[in-house]
Amino acid sequence: MFGEKLKNLRSENGYTQETLADMVGVSKRTLINYEQGRCYPKQTEILSKLASVFGVSVDYLISEEDRCVQEASERAGTGAAQDVAAFLSSARAMFAGGRLSEEDKDKVIRKLNELYWDAREKNRKKYGRNG
Repeated sequence: MFGEKLKNLRSENGYTQETLADMVGVSKRTLINYEQGRCYPKQTEILSKLASVFGVSVDYLISEEDRCVQEASERAGTGAAQDVAAFLSSARAMFAGGRLSEEDKDKVIRKLNELYWDAREKNRKKYGRNG
């Protein structure tokens, strides 16, 4: 995840949190929050500066999974972000673990899709909106 990558890169390159924060134009507290996974840079400029400092791509720093968690946080708050992160982590472990056959993995995906659409329809009826 983003926070772990950032902390590892900073440590490997011998930067203090304060030094790196100054280099990219954020407060030390903000950098600590990044490293602890409490938040993500909202400005692409900050991500670009971090990537440049470490000689990596922005896509390396922040994955699609990270972006999904970030969007959940922005839309529904920290609790939702934690739920999404936990779900994605569990799903990643389940699919990478090798204990399920490919057929069973397909069944899980189909069931998740079914659960999503059922819940969406129930919410639409209950609240009179789309999702």
